[in-house]
Amino acid sequence: MQEAGFAALGIPAEYLRVEIPPGGLAEALPRLLAAGFQGWNCTLPHKEAMFGLCPETDATARASATVNTVVVLPSGRRGHSTDGDGWEDHIAEAWQLELARQRVLLLGCGGVGRTLAFHLTRRGCRHLRLANRTSSKATQLAEKLTSKQCPVVAVPWDPLEISRALQASDLLIQATPLGLATGDPLPVSATELHPGLRIYDTVYHRDFTPLIRAARARHLPALDGLGMLLHQGARALTLWTERPAPLAEMRTALAQAAGRSI
Repeated sequence: MQEAGFAALGIPAEYLRVEIPPGGLAEALPRLLAAGFQGWNCTLPHKEAMFGLCPETDATARASATVNTVVVLPSGRRGHSTDGDGWEDHIAEAWQLELARQRVLLLGCGGVGRTLAFHLTRRGCRHLRLANRTSSKATQLAEKLTSKQCPVVAVPWDPLEISRALQASDLLIQATPLGLATGDPLPVSATELHPGLRIYDTVYHRDFTPLIRAARARHLPALDGLGMLLHQGARALTLWTERPAPLAEMRTALAQAAGRSI
């Protein structure tokens, strides 16, 4: 996807995968710089650690204390978070959805869930409910986020409580790892997916996750994180090149790699 973007812009650049073990990020950064990298993305489990290792960060990174995109400047490393805006780009493209009208239930308060929670409150959704297997994590995040602009409450990780929250929601965001492994259970019962609900699963597979398949079987609008991957990547490329990302070429390359349309 990124190399297709560079090619479309006529930029002779490569996009490589570098595997760094948890806890090894600080040691790896001087090696990346010595190798000549002009920027990079980082994914779990490094987003929070990368935030602490960037001398300069933008407002989106500071809001969630995470970094997924780094630009190397003469003055040092500048960290950004393109996940929240990339996610909103995707739902705006697919659904023309106005976040200010949405009552949202967000499952999972780590990693991408935390980033989306901060983004939703910053954008001012109508109401945000948070649920996490470790309930204290949802409670602590809710305390950080609550504002007059967007009421935020923590919901216990209990089937009955989540069911009640879901019935009072317009948008379900699934941000737990459920769906990554074959045989994972649904995060909520398929019978709880009520008419009028939209479903966004941040996990993505070629054949879609069980949650996406269950939602579409009930004729509900459902998206997965492949579109978020595209749009956050396009924003990253724009940060690196200071030029508009060639979204069409990047979409084609990602769809070919994923084996399905986006």
